[in-house]
Amino acid sequence: MLSRRLLILSTALLGLSFNAPDARAEPMRIAYLSPSFDVSDAWERVYWAIQARLEEVGVEHEMQALAVASHVDHAGQLAQVESVIAKGADYVFLGPTEYEAAIPALKKLKQAEIPTVVFNFLEPHEDEEARAMMYVAFSHEEGGRLSGEWAAEHLGGKGKIAILQGAPGVVSDQRSGGFLKVVEQHPDIEVIMGPHTDFDRSKAFDAAQNLLTAHDDIDLIYGVSTAVGLGAAQVVRQAGKSDQIATMGFGGTGDEIVAMNEGWLTASVLRSIDDSGVAIADAFVAHSKGEEVPQVWGGPFVMVDKDSDAAALVEQANRYSKPKMGR
Repeated sequence: MLSRRLLILSTALLGLSFNAPDARAEPMRIAYLSPSFDVSDAWERVYWAIQARLEEVGVEHEMQALAVASHVDHAGQLAQVESVIAKGADYVFLGPTEYEAAIPALKKLKQAEIPTVVFNFLEPHEDEEARAMMYVAFSHEEGGRLSGEWAAEHLGGKGKIAILQGAPGVVSDQRSGGFLKVVEQHPDIEVIMGPHTDFDRSKAFDAAQNLLTAHDDIDLIYGVSTAVGLGAAQVVRQAGKSDQIATMGFGGTGDEIVAMNEGWLTASVLRSIDDSGVAIADAFVAHSKGEEVPQVWGGPFVMVDKDSDAAALVEQANRYSKPKMGR
């Protein structure tokens, strides 16, 4: 059974009480730029959670959503930012394709004096000219560490683990690195580093197939995102080995919860994704009223697996986005 204390903590971290904002002559114009709208529905959930929170506090708004083809389309995202600047926006939500690759876009946004929230990264950029108004994320390294603890315990301290990486960069490195810091403390656990999959489900599927062909004694596959974990889990499911080979995702989004309930994904570290959407919406409102905005916001994780009683936690995590996504 999962602890309700973590559920309470997740809610308590947010400033959930807001006075009605001052009346605006025009709707708040927000540009929402993400690195994908793929099966990893965390991006879509944040999109809906921001809007639901703004509606809740009575802020009229218009949201323009743009997404590039993949997490490695850095030039495409820069072009989208330039388009947003030309069109005009009051605020920008930027889910960078990669931390360093976002610097040119952030510099342009700052020059255009458009307040920007960077999502999925907790570390403010060192270059003041590229530093955003706010950084919102769930610590990738911490999520990796919790995942590693679960994996080591599940295997009883021995076995063979394969890690499927995301796109080259900070996110994949930290999720893998946090995991490795734990499992490498167990000398009887062997780790195979799989290829980068660009956080793409079909690429993860192919990579998992290749890994299982080359290593028929793998005990657990850790995929460093929802898409990667589900792609690997599908391969194991098709092989009829979901009870023999554990599979792990990252984020505990809706599709992962469904897969765990159906028994073909074993575990995932869950983040209360709608909390981050609330934090972003609250930051936009606070800034529009001339109030102080925290530079960094980070939320907590909790491990869940296919045997967990996670219904209440999932309901809380998706409380704003669930109605819009029909889940």
